[in-house]
Amino acid sequence: MRDKLIAILKQQSQHMAVQEMTVELLAQLANVSVENVLQTLGSAENYPALLAYEQPNITRDRILSAAMAVFAQKGWQKTSLDEVAAAAGMTKGAIYWHFRNKNDLFFALLDARLQRDTSPLTAEIQYAIQQAQQGQAQAAVMHLFAQSWSRCAVDREWLRLYLEVMSQAQEPEISQRLQGLYHYIWQLSAEFVEGMQAGGLVRQQVNPQDMAVLWCVIFDGVMAAATANPHLDIKQLAQQIIPILWQGIAPSAQGQL
Repeated sequence: MRDKLIAILKQQSQHMAVQEMTVELLAQLANVSVENVLQTLGSAENYPALLAYEQPNITRDRILSAAMAVFAQKGWQKTSLDEVAAAAGMTKGAIYWHFRNKNDLFFALLDARLQRDTSPLTAEIQYAIQQAQQGQAQAAVMHLFAQSWSRCAVDREWLRLYLEVMSQAQEPEISQRLQGLYHYIWQLSAEFVEGMQAGGLVRQQVNPQDMAVLWCVIFDGVMAAATANPHLDIKQLAQQIIPILWQGIAPSAQGQL
């Protein structure tokens, strides 16, 4: 999310003075909420500094890579920015050019993971639709979920880190950013559901927003189970769960997704 907003900020600065840019304008251009922009970049007073000091992505990526390594080794709560800077071979000041605090570091990592894990879904859904048109709808949906879950569960260190930060949701800043994250994920998932409806994989009567929330709740449960059970076979779990979702739980067995 930060990379996207910075890119828009840079592009817009070619057409207007940075002092004229507002949080509302940036939110509109990025098609996100004002709250997301504030949580990611802070107020518009930060924009001149962000444009002046934003360094090449290679520096930021180096910081994120170091942060992930230290977080995985020591845990998020016990890690300091000094330790991240040392692991990255930089000064603490260099960290602050890119990130306001440790929360920023984590949510930047989360943004990158989200992009990585969701970017293949559009193509995977289209493939599932093609398989469904050949009479293999349930198997196609099962494979779709198995792929997605397995891709997200492969890095157990990341899952442990995510759950650790989730456990700190009583902290106001983390709570707000998690709420914004889930709003975005539910919206994105609803778009995936609509794509599946258009392809005949989900019946039209299903509310995409409701189905998106259900899928995300199940996903969170699967990821928590994968963290607690390192030898859990995610693909086998999908084979057990998806037929229940596909058929529904109605006694008449007439419910279909």
